[in-house]
Amino acid sequence: MNLHLIIGRFFLCLCSVLLIVVSLGTTGCAVYSNGMTLPNPYYMKNRVQFFPHGTEFPFPNEAATMQESQHDTF
Repeated sequence: MNLHLIIGRFFLCLCSVLLIVVSLGTTGCAVYSNGMTLPNPYYMKNRVQFFPHGTEFPFPNEAATMQESQHDTF
């Protein structure tokens, strides 16, 4: 084979690999970790979100109505 053709193909492969590595390294990708889908590789630097606890029973009005109806029947 021609030496220029071999060098050209090697240079093309090298440039392609470098382009892929650089593009994967600079863009964020989703990561699935501990049951969560994390949107970027810098999730450890994000601020922690706090969700306060709600009521034990999610339907307090329904529970109150049911207790009232049980007291009315007896």
